[in-house]
Amino acid sequence: MSAGRGPEAGDGELLPDMAESYDAYFSSGLYQRRYPRPNRRTLRFLEKLLPQGGRLIDYGAGEGRYCLALARSRAARVVAVDISAVARAHLQERIAAEGLSDRIAVTDAEGAAYEALLPGRASFDVALLGFGVLGHVAGRANRIALMDELRGNLKPSGRLVLGLPNRRRRFRAAQAESAGLPGLEPGDIRYRRDDGGRAIALFYHLYEREEIGAELAAAGFALERLTIESVLPEYAVTHNPLAGWLDDRLSAILPVDRGYGYLVVARPAR
Repeated sequence: MSAGRGPEAGDGELLPDMAESYDAYFSSGLYQRRYPRPNRRTLRFLEKLLPQGGRLIDYGAGEGRYCLALARSRAARVVAVDISAVARAHLQERIAAEGLSDRIAVTDAEGAAYEALLPGRASFDVALLGFGVLGHVAGRANRIALMDELRGNLKPSGRLVLGLPNRRRRFRAAQAESAGLPGLEPGDIRYRRDDGGRAIALFYHLYEREEIGAELAAAGFALERLTIESVLPEYAVTHNPLAGWLDDRLSAILPVDRGYGYLVVARPAR
């Protein structure tokens, strides 16, 4: 699996290698400063779906803001997957510090360790591709292939949970700059994060609501619930508990397209 590495973006320039980009992102400390804790709304959804002692695939786990919380609150047994070696190292340190080594196994997104931990058997209760992870996979066919692979690891009663960026609310300037670039599909953008002196190149696919069900169906899933992940930007929701509380209430009542991101629950359909 090579999630995040994508096709040529035109003019001989490849899309960013997302493993390298996220190594830089996590090394700088910028990611942790932007998103220091779980989104309470997403975490609550996961806690309802995951049985006590259940099994979780956290794909794109980063430094563990969801899998650590679920290992504590639900005694979850977790396979935490990330393409960033820096993120994996940071997560391993946190797992050891919290005494959770017997509950969380950490792996790259490819290789023998990945194959051993995710062997394609239907044994997991939940697969999570949280806040924007799926959107960092370049190419519709690659995103569908990843979801199809994860479906093979879910129980028939299992659920896929996605956090997807809303194209109507995100990166309007980057959308304008990326429009029409050779090698990019509709909704694809290239953008940068500034870590205080160095620009980190990133790729994202931004979603229209209508395409979510189509990609899920192509991967063998049926859409079960589509709601708002957050109304405010994720960094505001995860920094300020009061903002998180208010955002949770607004997310429950506003039209779904008002969301900063979509929160998706899907079940295996075949």
